[in-house]
Parts: sequence; structure tokens; C-alpha cells
Amino acid sequence: MIIETPLLITGHGPAALVTAKVLSGSGLTSLVAGHAPRDDVKPVVLDAESLAILEPHGVLGVLRPYASTQEPFTIAPLFFEQGLKHHCVADMLITVYDDMTFTPTDHDHAAGSGRLDGAGSSWEIKAHALLDVSPYPSDLNQSIHQAAAFGRALLATLGTGNSPGTGES
Repeated sequence: MIIETPLLITGHGPAALVTAKVLSGSGLTSLVAGHAPRDDVKPVVLDAESLAILEPHGVLGVLRPYASTQEPFTIAPLFFEQGLKHHCVADMLITVYDDMTFTPTDHDHAAGSGRLDGAGSSWEIKAHALLDVSPYPSDLNQSIHQAAAFGRALLATLGTGNSPGTGES
């Protein structure tokens, strides 16, 4: 079986889910493979830029029950990811495969060609773009900012008809 998707997102932490959610708001389908939340339970105040990124996508409303305080909006990264993951799973443009590993088969990693393996299953995957969020910062706000920046850059690239590339900076 071959899975085809415009965007394959791999790696741990909030950036994977934020990227998927931001891009789904623009109509782009994505597949998040092998995501696991960071286990940080120390509450973080979301800065104004993070709030501005998340609000148009309905994310803050979903996260309110998980927040430590509403003003300023404060949430533990673990609870942020758990709440956002539920929201992503319910989004028709986002597919989330936990406990999967991606092994690239292309030599230049210019796109997400490879295999997804896990839970006794294995699939060939072809993605137009690949984003590995593993090198993204562990800081929640920085991770949100960087995920949104990738999303904006990818949408701009797609608008010009150029190849999206890897999304790594």
C-alpha cells in the first residue's frame, strides 16, 4: 500500500501538531507520524505571538480546559500537546499515526519518500514535502513560532508552484 500526502511531519514536540493545524486552516492535508508529546508539566505563559498564531484555528478554545490560568493564558507543554492532538485527530485534513517511524528512501531527502513502520504495519509513503521537527526548540513559544513560520513559508512556496523542499532551516 502507498500513502500519498502533501506534507509528512515527523518528530516529537508541539511543533508537529501546530504545523499540521496551521496548515489545515489553509486547506493543506498533512500526516503526522511518530509524534510523542514532551513530558514537560511546568506551566508556560503563551506570548502574544503564540496566541495570535493559535486563535484563528480555534486552538485556544480547545486548550482552555487544560490551561492553568486563562489570563495570561498559561499551560503545561504536555497538556498543550495532549489537547492539541485531540483537536488534530478530529480535523479531517490531518492524519495522526502514533508509534510509527519514518525511514527515508530518497537520497537527498528533498521530499518525504520512504517507509512508515510500526505496530506490525508497514507502508510506503510519498509526500511532496517533509518536515522533521526534531531540531525545533523545546521552548513552547519558540516551537509555536517556528512551526507557524514553516507553515507560512510552505504555503508561499506552494503558491509559486516551486517544490516545497524539506522545511529544514
